[in-house]
Amino acid sequence: MMNLKKLHNNWRKGVLLSACFVLTLSVLPSCKKTSSKFGTEALNVDDLLAAGGVDTFQLKTSSVLFDTLATDNQVYGTLGAYHDPKFGIVNASIYTQFSIAGSISMGTAPIVDSVVLSLNYGGYYGKLDPQTFEVYQLADALHKDSVYKRNTVKATMGSNLVDPGSATQTPVTDGKVIIADSDGDGNADTLNPQLRLKLSNALGQQFLDDMAADNPAFESSEAFLSSGYFKGLKINVADATPSNGKGAVLYFNLGNAQTKMTIYYKLAAEPSVSRNVALIINSSCGDFNHVDIDNSGYHIADVLANPINGQSQFYSQSFNVIPKIELPTIKNVPGKSVINNALLYLPIAYQTGNVYYPTQTFLLAYLDGEDFTLIGYNGAVVTATYDNNQKAYVVDLRHYIQELVSGKKENSGIYLIPQVTYFNCTADRVVFNGPASSYKTKPKLVIKYTEFK
Repeated sequence: MMNLKKLHNNWRKGVLLSACFVLTLSVLPSCKKTSSKFGTEALNVDDLLAAGGVDTFQLKTSSVLFDTLATDNQVYGTLGAYHDPKFGIVNASIYTQFSIAGSISMGTAPIVDSVVLSLNYGGYYGKLDPQTFEVYQLADALHKDSVYKRNTVKATMGSNLVDPGSATQTPVTDGKVIIADSDGDGNADTLNPQLRLKLSNALGQQFLDDMAADNPAFESSEAFLSSGYFKGLKINVADATPSNGKGAVLYFNLGNAQTKMTIYYKLAAEPSVSRNVALIINSSCGDFNHVDIDNSGYHIADVLANPINGQSQFYSQSFNVIPKIELPTIKNVPGKSVINNALLYLPIAYQTGNVYYPTQTFLLAYLDGEDFTLIGYNGAVVTATYDNNQKAYVVDLRHYIQELVSGKKENSGIYLIPQVTYFNCTADRVVFNGPASSYKTKPKLVIKYTEFK
């Protein structure tokens, strides 16, 4: 199994993409080349070909599983289901702890008015169709220092806490939310875009009663988390199998101040005064993204079953797979050659404006034993950034190809790894054209080199 520890960073809530590549390249017998002043800053393969570059290298493209990275404490919490026409079904849910900001002192005989779970939007992937949300109380504890992965499951208890009238919503990710005065200034409050779910009043009343009874769990944030009084929530959607082309995965800023569970209440002695107390998600809370992905019946599953199927198309999908590109005929470049320029051109199947937009940036890596090592030069990591004008990723590989030709590195293939910050907290995916694609644009490696006898 591949050791992915070197690529895992414990970010505050987020998602990367993954994909699978197999490319095949063949090289004509090399002849002596003269160097040119052509620069790779333009990253244009046509210009390099015009300057004497060779594009007859075989590429083998495929996809490999990349689904064992940790999904805890990411940049975003992911929630929702969508049915991708090319990839199948993705269904994401959030497990998270809550805490309190500090010691809570409650007056006598508090009476709950309402309980609202608010989740601050960070974005989405797919189509903003109506979804029905569910919230369950956790029976199992979470721990900030534990490692959780996309298939981790924690037990819940009791019934769905969401009020039926609040459950089904069409997400509005770009509109401000206006609510009644909650800060005591007499004015309505305008909040950033957020999903607001009304929860069971019984849960809120339980909290209020225990606060009023001076339960020691409410003495501090540390006491609340260590007591196990409230282990947290699981947030998911009811329909895990939406229709083809429907649904979205929503991104939430779990560490945002407006992401919280707010209990609105009054005191029996002052029924005209509205009050509230909040449970928050702070830096001491543990959380993770649980994501189920079903690729069955789609070409991506065929590619994972047999790499040869990646010659027509290969894929990247967050939480799941990454592309692999093999360069078997690089060995035909004479070992004493100097690589003047080398560009890897990877076109994709994407129409501008499509809701299933491609990943913006990939990191390039190779396998060194069981560990991925990022490809770089002089401290700079080689990246593949999407160019919408070319509908492709174009990568400068001059230094890496030089190391392969010189025998300094083993030619074990190149892996495209989505930017680690977002691989496990977004739902991006990419469809790459393979060497045997029916589309006009196909992947190619273009090299210009000078051979020394």
